[in-house]
Amino acid sequence: MSEEIQTFTTEYLDDCANLYVEVFNSEPWNEQWTIETARLRLFEILNTPGFIGFVLRQDEVLGFVAGYCEQMQKGKGFYLKEICTHHDKQRRGIGTKLLNQLMNTLTGMEVTAIYLVTMKDGQAEAFYTKNGYQRSQKLIVMSKRFYK
Repeated sequence: MSEEIQTFTTEYLDDCANLYVEVFNSEPWNEQWTIETARLRLFEILNTPGFIGFVLRQDEVLGFVAGYCEQMQKGKGFYLKEICTHHDKQRRGIGTKLLNQLMNTLTGMEVTAIYLVTMKDGQAEAFYTKNGYQRSQKLIVMSKRFYK
């Protein structure tokens, strides 16, 4: 079967949740997702107004990208919430193909900016840098934990 990029719909939710757990529970993230929590996260993103997402398949889902458009001060912005590529298929252009599909779609919608949050100084940042993204000089990410 040849490689194909399709719109991310609920049809792909379970496959993408399984991939999400496999990837983000491993190095370098070492998170603790379950299939249920990953499925719920992706379901929530999928149902956010302005959602745009794609999956790349070749017999199975090899990767996906997902996020949503929102109104910014000057035009529309796109919040890239998740991009995920099968461990064994990384560094083979899947993520770049997904970003290119996303860019083509967003350009046609007159989106003026894409923003995202990722781990600094790692392979994810290197991937985004390679694809033309740069660290913001104006913005930082802040968090506050309030659970036990």
